[in-house]
Amino acid sequence: MENDVLNLLNEVEEIVDHGTKIPMTGKVLVDDSVIFELLDRVRAALPEELTNAKWVLKERQRILDEAEAEAQKLLERGKTYVDKMAIENEVVKQAQSYGEDIVKQAQTFARDVKTGAVQYADEMLQHVEQSLFQTLQALRKNREELKGLGKEDRDRKTALSEKE
Repeated sequence: MENDVLNLLNEVEEIVDHGTKIPMTGKVLVDDSVIFELLDRVRAALPEELTNAKWVLKERQRILDEAEAEAQKLLERGKTYVDKMAIENEVVKQAQSYGEDIVKQAQTFARDVKTGAVQYADEMLQHVEQSLFQTLQALRKNREELKGLGKEDRDRKTALSEKE
C-alpha cells in the first residue's frame, strides 16, 4: 500500500527526469496523459493509506484515552484510600483518647477504693483497739476485785483463827 504510492511517485519522478528538456528554460516536456494516469493511480492508492493512517491515529487516541481513564481511576482509588486511612487514623486517635480516659478513670477509682479501704481498715482497727482497751480495763478491774476478795477471805480466816 505504502509501497504502491511510493512506486507511483517514483514513476512520476522518472517520467519528469527522462522527459524532453526545453533549452534555457529549465522546463521539461512530458506526456500529460501519462502523468494524469499516474496521479489517478496515486489518488486511488492514497485513500487506503490515509484510512490506515487515520485508523492508527484513532487507535493511538483510544489507547491514550484508556490510559488517562485508568490513571484517573487509580488517582481516585488513591484519594479514597488516603481518605479512608485518614478516617481510620482519626478513629484510632479517638479510641486511644477514649482508652486513656478510661484508664485515668480506673486509676482514680482504684485510688479512691484504696483510700477508702485504708480508712475502713483504720476505723476497724481503732474500734478493735477500743474494745481491747475496755476489755483490758474490765479484766484489770476484775483481777483487782478478785485480789480484794481473796484478801478479805484471808483476813477473815486469819481473824477466825486468832479467835480460836
